[in-house]
Amino acid sequence: MNTETAEQPVVDPARARVLVAPDRDAEFVDFVASAGPYLHRTAYLLTGDPHQAEELVQATFERTYRAWARARTGEPRAYARRILMNLRIDGWRKDRRSGVTDDGVVPLTPVPDHAEGVAVRDELGRALRALPPGQRRVVVMRHLLDLPEAQVAEELGISVGTVKSTNARGLARLRSLLSASAVDAVPAYRADAHDVLLTARAAVRRRRVARGAVAGVLAVVLGLLLVGPVHVPGVGPVVLPGSEWLRHVLGIDGRHGLSDLPFPEPADDAVCGGPLDPAARAVPVDDVSASWGDITITTVVRVTDAHVVAPCADVAVDHVVRTGDRVVADAATLGARGSVVGWSDSFRLFDGDRLTGPLTLRALAPDGGRLRTADVATTRQVAGRWPQAFGLVRQGDRAAWFATPNTQVTGTLPWALRTLDDDGSVVTVSDSTTLVSAEAGEPALSDDAVWWTTTSSVAGPVCGGVLHVAMRPDLTTPHPDQARRVCAIGSSPDGVVVASAAGEGPASGQGEGTVFLLLAGPAMDDARPLLSVDSGLLDLQPVTAVGYDAGRLAFASGGLLYVVDVEEGTGYQVRGVGEVDAIDVSAGTVAWSSPGGPARVLTGEDDALSLFTLPGDMVTVGVDGDRVAWTALDDAGGSLTVGRLRW
Repeated sequence: MNTETAEQPVVDPARARVLVAPDRDAEFVDFVASAGPYLHRTAYLLTGDPHQAEELVQATFERTYRAWARARTGEPRAYARRILMNLRIDGWRKDRRSGVTDDGVVPLTPVPDHAEGVAVRDELGRALRALPPGQRRVVVMRHLLDLPEAQVAEELGISVGTVKSTNARGLARLRSLLSASAVDAVPAYRADAHDVLLTARAAVRRRRVARGAVAGVLAVVLGLLLVGPVHVPGVGPVVLPGSEWLRHVLGIDGRHGLSDLPFPEPADDAVCGGPLDPAARAVPVDDVSASWGDITITTVVRVTDAHVVAPCADVAVDHVVRTGDRVVADAATLGARGSVVGWSDSFRLFDGDRLTGPLTLRALAPDGGRLRTADVATTRQVAGRWPQAFGLVRQGDRAAWFATPNTQVTGTLPWALRTLDDDGSVVTVSDSTTLVSAEAGEPALSDDAVWWTTTSSVAGPVCGGVLHVAMRPDLTTPHPDQARRVCAIGSSPDGVVVASAAGEGPASGQGEGTVFLLLAGPAMDDARPLLSVDSGLLDLQPVTAVGYDAGRLAFASGGLLYVVDVEEGTGYQVRGVGEVDAIDVSAGTVAWSSPGGPARVLTGEDDALSLFTLPGDMVTVGVDGDRVAWTALDDAGGSLTVGRLRW
């Protein structure tokens, strides 16, 4: 077709129209003018008070204006009526019944007034106020708004049958209260549509400002909660975008485990009055020579010869801080930066034999004259209940513990083993659903792994443990059954030290003897033998606690403590220690705790050993290099003492 001769469409100018989208505010003003009297009449019949009705209508228009884009596409009047009804229902919920100031009997004869209409209107309002809220809503919507039963049921969220029965009861009550002319006596709606628009605009602006402020506060709170790595299951630690920026803007230290806790410089040794004379505080020893195969016991020390710790003579005390918590820290949790890790007081959370909330793992570090605390982890539910935490151990910036909701006997089913990594993430390593019918034993940490034991029963033999391990970074893939007949395990940077019963005798330490191994990984062929002791040398008593660091092995058995230098092949024996439940070894110093009693520290060289007691009830102690920290409990709460060994 030739485009030059093709017929072109012809537009009749007389019939042409230009469609212009109506102005939003102008359209709303028209709606207020047309729907205002209707909504005001509804509000008055619901409230019975002209002032309340005006406030209700204004609030309805403000909410309708906020959603005008949605309301205008359907039936705006029905949309606004639903808002009005919901606002009035909210008011009834706050005040379950509107007050009736008279005796409940509405006179049929109007009260004398300046105008008969005012009296009739007053009669109508008081009559409606005498109805229960449910009857009032149904009567107004059915007969004064002329809505069908189905629509009333839909808008009020009730069944059609309920609408019918409620309506019948409401009408019966009104017939006994109203005169015939009362229904028509409703005050006129005189609000200006443009004023309503201005008020609605102002309300929208206030709402936007308030929502912006709330959003800002929530953003800051969310940022504080998410600062630092967040552990995502199956992915691992994830640093969310903006966390570093938020930390920089707010000037805060993110939670990255224990590594960021400050510790003040220690006090000058000059405050202790000069150099120490080791001989003045040395403990008496007996020289012996008892052969344990490749090891020779050369020295015997008695706990009865120990002295009570003396400031400056034994320890240069940097800080002593008291706290109201009944539980301050566990043994052997002193870290390289001087912080001590402990659980929050669980006493306040008990309801009978159940905990009502989580416990908090806190790192405590003296800072000047006060105790600085940082919450580094919280317990998570086990089998749908809040657990008690036990067996807390620490290695560097990492910690591990067992959790069980059984608060009567720790270790019984169900349980979960969890670890706090040095990036601040908490990982569930294993639980009783994975190792079925296995009770929790004790955990231990090395630089590259988390280790733990399980037993067939918490009341079973002492040396009946089974050793398990999970290697970093994939801590959720454990290697079970690394060793059996385990008596005790201990943490060290180089690996886990394991004391296990040798031979085929009963798993109570009374077999052929006790074997001490240092394990760095799941391959048992790579285990390093530290010591093998015949059972007769230990008087057939099982090992209850063990510790190791840099070639020095310490273990407790039958009320005795042994400290062995596995490199030199020599050791010494400490008699009268009683029951020992925790041992910490660091740089030649050995510290141990006894259940419910004092703790003790043995330090120095073979020719000048010092043994001192940390007195008190439920004392726990930890050592790290030349630092020492101990906690004690009394009726006033707990105390934390941190200092430096002077030996």
